[in-house]
Amino acid sequence: MASDRVVLIGEGDLADETEEALKAIGADVTRLEEPSDDDVEEVLKKGTAHVAIVSRHDAYVLRMALMVRYVDDEVPLLVTVFEPPIAEGISDSISNCTISSMADIVAPSLAGPCLSDDLVAVNLEADPPAGIRETDDGVEEVALDLPKRKRVRGALRALLQPYDKSAVLLLLGAFGLLGILLIETFSAMLVLGQGFVDALYGAGKTLVTVDPNKEVDDGPKAFKVFITFTMLVALVLEVCFTAGLVNRLIDRRLTGIVGRSVVPRRDHVVVVGMGQVGLRLCLALRRCGIGVVAVDNEEEGAHVSFARDVGLPVVIGRGADPALLRSLTLKHARALAAVTDDDLQNISIAMAAKAVNPDLRIVVRAGDGKLANETRSLFRIGLVRDVHRIAAALLAAQVTGAASTDTRVVCRDDDAHLLHADGRLEPAKFGPAG
Repeated sequence: MASDRVVLIGEGDLADETEEALKAIGADVTRLEEPSDDDVEEVLKKGTAHVAIVSRHDAYVLRMALMVRYVDDEVPLLVTVFEPPIAEGISDSISNCTISSMADIVAPSLAGPCLSDDLVAVNLEADPPAGIRETDDGVEEVALDLPKRKRVRGALRALLQPYDKSAVLLLLGAFGLLGILLIETFSAMLVLGQGFVDALYGAGKTLVTVDPNKEVDDGPKAFKVFITFTMLVALVLEVCFTAGLVNRLIDRRLTGIVGRSVVPRRDHVVVVGMGQVGLRLCLALRRCGIGVVAVDNEEEGAHVSFARDVGLPVVIGRGADPALLRSLTLKHARALAAVTDDDLQNISIAMAAKAVNPDLRIVVRAGDGKLANETRSLFRIGLVRDVHRIAAALLAAQVTGAASTDTRVVCRDDDAHLLHADGRLEPAKFGPAG
């Protein structure tokens, strides 16, 4: 491996970890953070064998990839891209280019611990998805032991316990008006002696204020008082129904009353942070058959819009707010994953979740190796995953040809390992400073 010469383009902790992993396996690394055309040309003239462009920003990666291809048409490229359209564009326009994504690499290693304490990752390529469990000799693939989803009961629970206030108004108004319609219908049948159809017709006319049930005019006074009371109640319910309906039609909806975008209320996973990693984690958990709700503090985020398009329920708010977490029925959740791109914020979210449910399984994303170690030793708040180190292990192996496209990363004893397609488990190498 020492003969491999790699140009690593990119800045930030992910690129730092990738550089460390490359050096640990013996690669000769030249690091460029913000290179010009001349810088790239000068380095490539020295006979570089591989070029890796590592960044969390797709636009930067695309610009650097085009720059490298302008200088050299044949040098092998490895780029990290999140957005599928950009990845497809690079694949179509740039030859001899391998496309990877930090979010796709780390999502299985985050999803496994969210499902069970004994899982280190999930295999999303299996059908159905399988769990990867740590053993004394390595890891083994096991069937996911998840409770059967009772769709009817879950749908009724979500319907009767909606998250949005507008949904509460809408459902209160709808069910209330239906109740008033039935009460007036059967009371007219009992008191006035009307048949079911006539009683229903009269109650319906009264409810929608088209025309009163004329038989009530000649009925008992007590019945008139009762009908007056039900009409006043119906008026209030109609206001509630109209307000809820108008709000849901006008405002941007990120959660639903029925369907895939309903906020789950039991055996679900709460994912705080809708960045690249958070979105991929939500999709991975849904692929495994687990209910998931995402929390983000930016309603206009690009990934929030994508989540809405694919039917993922998203709640806008501060993830470290205990009141918000309680409203998501954290007491009955399977796990919470704090995966924002701010390590300190993730710790705050984890602590708030512990305050709401001390027994909750918590997975914390970290991007700084030092902070990840401090979090494990001092706080003991949950399972900490250094996503940059996990991704760097596979990126370094991919760019040097030590890993195939079927190679995955799993964490064993908190250390990243390469899991090859033949089942071989190889510890990822990093320098002593990491």
